[in-house]
Amino acid sequence: MLIKISTFILFYNFLYHYFDFFMWYLSDNQIQIEYAFQKGSLAFIAMLFFIIFTHIAFFPKQLIDAPKIKTFPPLIMLFSMNLGFGIGIYNLYVSQLYSLPNFLDYLRSRELGIALILSSFMLIYFSVKLFKHHQEDPNPTNKSNKLITSGIFKHIRNPMYLSLICFQLGIGALLSFIHISLFSIITFCILHFHIVKNEETYLRKKFGEHYILYMKSSRRWI
Repeated sequence: MLIKISTFILFYNFLYHYFDFFMWYLSDNQIQIEYAFQKGSLAFIAMLFFIIFTHIAFFPKQLIDAPKIKTFPPLIMLFSMNLGFGIGIYNLYVSQLYSLPNFLDYLRSRELGIALILSSFMLIYFSVKLFKHHQEDPNPTNKSNKLITSGIFKHIRNPMYLSLICFQLGIGALLSFIHISLFSIITFCILHFHIVKNEETYLRKKFGEHYILYMKSSRRWI
């Protein structure tokens, strides 16, 4: 119970600091650069504490009959998003080493952000619905008893991980913070090489020829 309460406190703490920073960042109010960096740093540290605590508190010490992954996939997305945010505020308010090219300004779009976030929610909804229908657990740290190949999984094998990338892209666009969107590339690379590849190895061993045929008839991402 104490761990769950602590997790909720850390969760709402980082949400508060992110909300506090972006309420100012997206407004016309002017504050000193030092204070802006302080607000951003508090948000960065708060999310980092949440990520580390959640991993330590909830990730299994030993994975039995499950893919050999290192952490929960949503934490990878949050870490990448937070890293992009941290580098962005440091460059913006401290070092000012570089400027992002103007053509990336198309990523500053509320409409694009909302569309991507809604798409991510839809991918999650249809994926989880299928898992529940087949009485399977979508948590990749638990064993798989059935191979789900219907619905959205008929076309792409990793819609839930695709939703994480869409969500990160959407948050960056919605908040007009390009670094967050750009770091979705990091999210993709980590998910691809350290989550998806390990899951595929596990599922090939678990389901054999059935999974190999499924791989041939579906796409990994899009």
